Amino acid sequence: MKKNNQYEFDRNRRKAEVCPCGKSNKDGKFAPYKDFINKGYCHSCDTTFFPETENTFEPYIAPTEIKVDLINVSHLEKSMTNYENNNFTLFLENTFGSEIAEEMVSRYYLGTYDSKVIYWQIDEAFDIRTGKIIEYNLDTGKRKGRPLWVHNIIKQDYKTCLFGLHLINENDKPIAIVESEKTAIIMSYINPSYNWLATGGISNLSKDKLDILRGCDITLYPDNDAYDQWKIKADKIGLRYNISKDCEIWYNDGLIGFKDDIADYYLKNHKFKFDIEWDHPYYFRRCGLRSKTDNNN
Repeated sequence: MKKNNQYEFDRNRRKAEVCPCGKSNKDGKFAPYKDFINKGYCHSCDTTFFPETENTFEPYIAPTEIKVDLINVSHLEKSMTNYENNNFTLFLENTFGSEIAEEMVSRYYLGTYDSKVIYWQIDEAFDIRTGKIIEYNLDTGKRKGRPLWVHNIIKQDYKTCLFGLHLINENDKPIAIVESEKTAIIMSYINPSYNWLATGGISNLSKDKLDILRGCDITLYPDNDAYDQWKIKADKIGLRYNISKDCEIWYNDGLIGFKDDIADYYLKNHKFKFDIEWDHPYYFRRCGLRSKTDNNN
């Protein structure tokens, strides 16, 4: 029997109307292999159906899940205002111009809590799991202090997900995963060919969060100090993925600091300029370094 990662998943999950386990695939939770429409991985029953052999399927028994109180959308809607007081969105506007900053805010549904930003965690079904509240320095864009959480403020149970997960059902773009929410937002403008998602922490690259992405084209962009840790974690999870060594290269070339990430590289080594009248941002200098990745097939 071939190993799972020797088969290539079809990017169109909904090509198969029904999972081999008998469940409907309207929700796209069955990821078929290319050229094997009825073989692949089912997220609902956590079963891999290999092409060469018939799987012995046992009736699906849903696992007991911890009760999760989803955040009412009204909290998100009320937060999407007062951006003139939001240090992070003001930093985006000062760096990229108001038009691009507004696109970033809209794409990720950024909210405001006093002078802080709310990173809403919205899952693939567009349910709001929680919100992470962070203060930033207006001038440097650097984080200040420890985060707060919306679920603690409104006293609800929660289960986190990847930041930006709501984007995966909006298009067929490949997925890029970074650590910081700020980085995902900035990179969504710099390289819009990906859906940029964030784990929210170096230790949050976990099976629980990444299982929903099985069958997707994934590239990991770890911070400079996280390459080895993320590679080990990703191998254990068993996903097919690419992993970038860009930050290691840039750090060795003296272009970023030890704990910097891909967004820090662009912010430090590229200048973004926008016309005051038209408010149209553009690069006026590129450093010319090519991306280098390790493939894990």
